[in-house]
Amino acid sequence: MNDDLKDSSDRRSRILAGAREAFLRFGFKRTSLADIASGAGVSRTAVYHYFTNKDEVLLAVVDEMNDNTLRASREVLDEGHPIETAMVGLLDAKFGRTLALLKESPHGAELIDATHRLVGPAARVADAAFQGCVVKALVAGGMETDADATADTIVAAAKGLLGSADGLVSRERYLERICRLVHWVVS
Repeated sequence: MNDDLKDSSDRRSRILAGAREAFLRFGFKRTSLADIASGAGVSRTAVYHYFTNKDEVLLAVVDEMNDNTLRASREVLDEGHPIETAMVGLLDAKFGRTLALLKESPHGAELIDATHRLVGPAARVADAAFQGCVVKALVAGGMETDADATADTIVAAAKGLLGSADGLVSRERYLERICRLVHWVVS
């Protein structure tokens, strides 16, 4: 990669990191492009060089998180764990890490709402790719019968286990829940 492309990629990465921090600190509605620029150590003009508005920045942040989730999920699959360990690792890669971030922010619910509203099609593509990883884990674990339907149910259940009447559960509580879910499915 030549130096100009590397500098551009580094600047964009800094902007996304600044955006993540600003969204977690201020919420989506209250975050301005100036907040994002300040957190990234760049000018607002630099942010506008990469993104036309805050919605595009959020989409890029979510895309980056989805890419990281798929990378972590594939690493779990490549490690060749027994099915129960692999499934817990996959679900934690998809939901546990995001949950931990959102629990740090008093704006977690708002960020979830904004993400659902703005990034629906991209999220569906990422969810389908993740579900494909779950299918692979099930097949590798000898559960090929109805693997697609089982994966769909596991992913839907895992999403539901994120919350309670009081909002999002702790990551520890979530891990307890997904361990029980996976144990029930694979037993």
